[in-house]
Amino acid sequence: MRAMRQNKHQVAMTGDGVNDLLALREADCAIAVADGSDASRQIAEVVLLDSDFTHLPKVVMEGKL
Repeated sequence: MRAMRQNKHQVAMTGDGVNDLLALREADCAIAVADGSDASRQIAEVVLLDSDFTHLPKVVMEGKL
């Protein structure tokens, strides 16, 4: 993540547990699932309410329009 950000890339991180918190916090966009830990949901900018990561391509395309 740090290497990508140093090269001026925007970085998103997906996670669902406490072990993901540091990376979620460091990312430009943190994405968590509703079934994940309370902590990951609290710091995420996006929470997938149905806990299905397969919807992420649609979310990305929506942002490109």
